Amino acid sequence: MITQVKAEIKKILGSLTSVVTKDRVAALTFDDGPHPEFTPQVLDVLDRHRAQATFFMVGQAAKQYPDLVRRVGEAGHAIGGHSWDHSSFRRLTGSERRRQMLACQEALAPYGSPLVRPPYGEQSLAARLDAFRLGYEVVGWSFDVGDWYELDASLMANRLVEWLQPGSVVLLHDALFDQSKPASERKHERQSHADRKFMLKALDEALKRLSGRYHFVTVPELLRRGSPYRTFWFKKFVY
Repeated sequence: MITQVKAEIKKILGSLTSVVTKDRVAALTFDDGPHPEFTPQVLDVLDRHRAQATFFMVGQAAKQYPDLVRRVGEAGHAIGGHSWDHSSFRRLTGSERRRQMLACQEALAPYGSPLVRPPYGEQSLAARLDAFRLGYEVVGWSFDVGDWYELDASLMANRLVEWLQPGSVVLLHDALFDQSKPASERKHERQSHADRKFMLKALDEALKRLSGRYHFVTVPELLRRGSPYRTFWFKKFVY
């Protein structure tokens, strides 16, 4: 009984960070898009390596580039919400937070799925309950490749290859929505870089090295391949 109660609490309040599975599958996720220059290049790399991914899109960008939303969705990738304007959920009132999630959902229609990733990974208990009431699965990540600040493509590729495990959810960015000036609660110790060319090179290199070793799927497909592992991520912070 106690175990069952704990499981229910984690289902309501926990954020998905990986999936427990013996299959050699993992999920690549891309935040902050869509971007007119970089998102198509990400799609080309994924297509070249026959990899599927999940894109957590910002509502304002999705509304500005609906053709890119459609292209991502029609290519078989999953699309989740990443707020309307990339404001930290911890800084918003409950009504504004809910408005942002629903406005983003509208901008992603009909290609969006009931997945949400809080900007910067920042959320509170109230934010997590808002997402639950709206029917969202809150998705975190297993590890951050560091592509928002790192300029060494080989280093990023090594991280992705060496840190990857069955069921991993990998954090990447096909854009930096706030152009390296994040409206977060914390100040960055690292300088962020909007140019995605280093990430693209790292992604291509890593997928070449992982060919035949791992199969990259969407987050919904990953959930079908194992048991969700959720953690209490109320104060998580990464860009």
